Amino acid sequence: MSVAIITGASSGLGKEYVDAVVEQFPQIHELWIISRHEDDLQTVADRYPQREFKLIPLDLNSDADLQKFADTISKFNPDVKLLINDAGFINSEAFAKQDYDKQRMMIGVNVIAPTLITRIVLKYMKPSSLIVNVCSTSAFAPVQGQSIYSSTKAYVYSLSLSLHWELKKLGIKLLVMCPGNMKTNMYQYNALNATNKSTQAIGYLPFLDLHVITRKSLSLVQKGHIVYTPGLFYKTYRGVTKVLPHTILSRFLKG
Repeated sequence: MSVAIITGASSGLGKEYVDAVVEQFPQIHELWIISRHEDDLQTVADRYPQREFKLIPLDLNSDADLQKFADTISKFNPDVKLLINDAGFINSEAFAKQDYDKQRMMIGVNVIAPTLITRIVLKYMKPSSLIVNVCSTSAFAPVQGQSIYSSTKAYVYSLSLSLHWELKKLGIKLLVMCPGNMKTNMYQYNALNATNKSTQAIGYLPFLDLHVITRKSLSLVQKGHIVYTPGLFYKTYRGVTKVLPHTILSRFLKG
């Protein structure tokens, strides 16, 4: 049984990835979609009655739930053709003002979960399998007010670059997508809870088209690309961060 696994699939970019996989991968038998909210997952699956879905309600910040996922995939022993690590969490506040739970959730969901999900799933992948890790432009340089978030994304970025070459030897292709602003639930949560003008000002940066970037990333990973940064503005920013020292950039970049 061939499957695609998508984390954070109940809304936003993850939901859009479900649409894209349904459109572009008709040969995949079943979509395994992961989120904390089973009702929302059911709503996503109900839009495609012609396709097979497995709903997997998990809290990716929970070690017990990650083990539950490992047990589930072991039970079914699927042929995983595609893994999309999309789930993420952001809280833009000064480090000293963030409570423990928010800090732990960013590390758990953004770092531990994609690392361990990839390790768990890799056993069930074969040559020609694909992985898309959703990262962020925040990975390119340290950002004040996003000290933990930008650090978690820098981890995902670094992990993805090294894994790309490791997995290439096994015939598995990995792409890391680093988008900027997107109108998702995570962005709306961050905007509503913004406590400083710089966070609110991020809303004036260009917004990306979820439909376009999901399809483009799936096309690029099949071609063997390593990094995809959608949008000219964000491509330019990525270039700037390669030129200017991060010790200088971190003084001015504020989330």
